[in-house]
Amino acid sequence: MPHIKYLNNFIDKTIDNLENFRKSGVKSEFSFNLESSDLEDYNSIDIRKSPKFEELFKELQNINGPVLYWIEIVSDIQNNLVIDSLQKYKETKNPKATPAIKKGINYNTKVLYVGKVKGIFWGRVIQHMGYFKNTQTQGLQLYYWTTHLPLILQFHVLEFELEMANLMSVIEYAFAQELKPLIGKHK
Repeated sequence: MPHIKYLNNFIDKTIDNLENFRKSGVKSEFSFNLESSDLEDYNSIDIRKSPKFEELFKELQNINGPVLYWIEIVSDIQNNLVIDSLQKYKETKNPKATPAIKKGINYNTKVLYVGKVKGIFWGRVIQHMGYFKNTQTQGLQLYYWTTHLPLILQFHVLEFELEMANLMSVIEYAFAQELKPLIGKHK
């Protein structure tokens, strides 16, 4: 049965990758803060070249591998105000795609969102900020619903070696179960 052989090879390779990860750990760690008041209309210019964000994107462009990240609310704001603002944006005419709002929201968490990418993390940050041109690509779209809030977000970034790319969904799920973010579905 060739599919059993494929499954066994996959399991062996996955175990090897996890063992290598256990020995070497993450490739890099990085964090940065984003204040909603800094989000301006960067839809017609390249935010990576804006004076306000140029240095941040220079750093982000050094992150090449798969990434697990979570976004923490570090400002003193009630979570229900954050959720209400996102919900109002979702109800506007032609909103960009945003993550799901959970039915059973854990209002005690300070984690807004948990995500992963297999590469090009800086592009994912642009999507979350709200400046990606494709309106169907899901992201937080922060520019559209947070600029009126006194919101400071801290992005926590763990970069992995390339061989961990196919395991990112499992790692994201485990972190989401632990951190219980306000928004996004993790199955």
